Amino acid sequence: MVEMMKTFGIAAEATRRQALGGATGALLAALAGFKSAHAQGKKLKVGLIMPDYDQLRWRNADQAFFQKEATRLGMDVLAQSSNANEALQASQVENMLTQGIDILVLTPVNANAANGLVRKAKAANVPVINYNFLINNADVACFLGRDAIEMGEKIAKAAVEAHPKGNYIIAAGEESTSVARETRQGFLNIMKPFLDRGDIKLVSDQFNKNWSTDTARAQVENALTKNGNDVVAALCGNDGTAYGAIQALQAQRLGGKVFVTGVDAEPRAQELIKQGLMALSNFTAFDQMGAEAAKASFALGNGKPIEANASLNNGAKTIPWIKILNFNVTKDNLEQSAKDYPWWFQKQA
Repeated sequence: MVEMMKTFGIAAEATRRQALGGATGALLAALAGFKSAHAQGKKLKVGLIMPDYDQLRWRNADQAFFQKEATRLGMDVLAQSSNANEALQASQVENMLTQGIDILVLTPVNANAANGLVRKAKAANVPVINYNFLINNADVACFLGRDAIEMGEKIAKAAVEAHPKGNYIIAAGEESTSVARETRQGFLNIMKPFLDRGDIKLVSDQFNKNWSTDTARAQVENALTKNGNDVVAALCGNDGTAYGAIQALQAQRLGGKVFVTGVDAEPRAQELIKQGLMALSNFTAFDQMGAEAAKASFALGNGKPIEANASLNNGAKTIPWIKILNFNVTKDNLEQSAKDYPWWFQKQA
């Protein structure tokens, strides 16, 4: 509900914004305590852990482009999915360390509980690249991901331009992830003056565990019932939660009449955009993301600087941030997006 703004308020964004540095060519000279695998004359072995394969991006984009670039650089990759299971992910980290990996690229299932995994890797003299979901207060080598607050702001700006007045729903993602919290914060940053004036009313605002389509559908169903179907926009944490929102809207014959947003521009979302059932989905250059993570791994393993374009403070220290491009995909730019990113917009369909 609106009161949740107090928990994740504007102050949180201000603190984070202050921690961001400007562009920095080579921010980290590499962690001095880590041994260089190159110096030992062996091939680098990198552990790559994805949170799950339920979302298409993890296997078909992030992992695929990471492995492609790692092969080009001459590295071996151990890649696994944690099936959204914290215990499984912990076991995978331990197994990879036992197998002698030199670098760990970790996308945490639960970022709030991932510090222990980072400490285990550190104890084994293995640096960690924090991928996609920020792990707070962790001694990681760098963070690699989009600016989720900025992403949320882009999405909400499009929404309020289309509907400057009316009842809104926020169907956010998994609360334990920085992306879900920060995307929602971006929504609220843009919506705040409209909320303060009373032009926009936030009639439903909740996180959806594991980015669940089913819980998002139930959330939107409840909001529609309580507000007599009077809703103009549903801002969703990802495409999966947006699918649930659209299902609820279609059941009330409101499909295409409510401004629904998603994140990731999955093939199904692309079709919904074409059909007019989804207004937009924000896309991240996952090819760049995977490839940059492989390059950062190679640099770390060879005692070289990580090339980053920003920095942030994760609560433990200021770390390099390899910030990845994101933009809204709509009917107007869907064709151009397919030309610019054919590996996702055409081959995935």
